[in-house]
Amino acid sequence: MNISKLLSVVTLFLFASQAIAETALTITSNAASSGQEVIQYSIDDLKSLDQTEYNTVNDFVNTPTLFSGPLLRDVIAPLTSSEHTNIKLTALNDFQTEIPIADVVNYDVIVALEKDGAPMSIRENGPLWVIYPISDHPELRAQIYNNRMIWQLRDIEVE
Repeated sequence: MNISKLLSVVTLFLFASQAIAETALTITSNAASSGQEVIQYSIDDLKSLDQTEYNTVNDFVNTPTLFSGPLLRDVIAPLTSSEHTNIKLTALNDFQTEIPIADVVNYDVIVALEKDGAPMSIRENGPLWVIYPISDHPELRAQIYNNRMIWQLRDIEVE
């Protein structure tokens, strides 16, 4: 392989990697009143939102763990209207779950960017993990809330 071909391949790889890294989360809304709208967030976009942090436990961590990130209600706010009742969340592996909008209004559900002060890799359930403040609200200790804490979050559809 000659040097120019090698440089072309490396350049293409770098641009493709950057494009993939740019969009960490895509939010889609299909409101009857406004049609389909889409917002894409990079990790830096999510970091620029107000951050919330709390120590909590859940079925996936054995000890109280510090999670931090923007409130899910703030992340979806630009595309949320009174006609929306649910959000459908999709992970990198295409796993899906639904969360009632009432959960994100009534509780400080976050899109965690960090666990114990460090970014989370895909191997560590990151880079985005939806976390409920279970330790602060005894009613959230039900299995249904653990089932809604999707990790490796990729897409949100506001319904």
